[in-house]
Order: sequence, then structure tokens, then C-alpha cells
Amino acid sequence: MGIFKSIKRVVTGEVIRQLDSTGNGGMTTVSLRLKRDRKDTEKYVVLALISSGNYQYCSLSTDEFKALVRSALELQEDLEPSLSGN
Repeated sequence: MGIFKSIKRVVTGEVIRQLDSTGNGGMTTVSLRLKRDRKDTEKYVVLALISSGNYQYCSLSTDEFKALVRSALELQEDLEPSLSGN
């Protein structure tokens, strides 16, 4: 996906669902937004990091989002205590 399409996805499209959480001790909102292109109804995800005076956005295709979730689940497993107690 090119830079212009990525920017277009961030600023346009219909938000279908939005889930927010916080990071940086509550100073940053981490927002996941499921969006749909108004022309071709293609779904995609926008990840937004919103802090005072700083906004960062990342447009993810469905495949990119699925890969991100798989990576996050792997990290979550590493956070869980192992059965051996290590």
C-alpha cells in the first residue's frame, strides 16, 4: 500500500468499531479503529497513539492486523508465568 492510500485510510472511511486503552501511565490513548472504505466496503484497521500534542496513526490491512495480533499473543504468552515456575 502506498503512502497516499495509507493517509487516505487514516482520515476517511467509516468507523465501524473503536476500542481504546491507555499506555504511558495513562498519558497516551491507544486506539484501534475498525474502518470500512466507503467506496469498495473493504475493511481495515487504524492504530492511533494519541498523547498531548502528539498524534501517530498507522493504517493496517486485515492481513497486517492479523499478523500484529499474532505477535501480541506471542508476547502475552511470554508475560504469563510458565508451568515450571520460571
